[in-house]
Amino acid sequence: MTAARSPGELRAPPTAIGETFTLVLRLSDDEIRSAARALHDLNPLHHDLAAARAAGYPGLIASGAHTGAVFMGMTATHFSAPAPDGGERSVLGLGFEIRFRAVVLADEDITFRWTVTSSAWKPSLNGYVTQANGEVHTPRGLALTGTANLLLSHA
Repeated sequence: MTAARSPGELRAPPTAIGETFTLVLRLSDDEIRSAARALHDLNPLHHDLAAARAAGYPGLIASGAHTGAVFMGMTATHFSAPAPDGGERSVLGLGFEIRFRAVVLADEDITFRWTVTSSAWKPSLNGYVTQANGEVHTPRGLALTGTANLLLSHA
């Protein structure tokens, strides 16, 4: 006897393995200062150009909380938009692991990229537990890496 399947499980998953999404942005000195203040990160490297230069940087560096928040936030933005097949979907973050590899400087292009690596139906959560791997690059190289664990469902 086969167990009954839920309506969510009968539909195609709201993502596909290999689905990739990217964001490119550039942070100004003012944006770095403002975000650091909002995040209660008072490290002078995010606020004081002279302190950043004295520490060996060419200018202000973005707070890790700032770049990490953008990195995580883009998963919510992407997966709350319609799926590639046009179906509505919703997302809940279950957990993130982020590693900081290099600083992010003001006024440089920052490329954030996530790729879906797995998605499996979880009956107890009535959704698909989905994993994505991500990287953040600047013109100087790799700045952050991450893994996202998400719960996707049909909206």
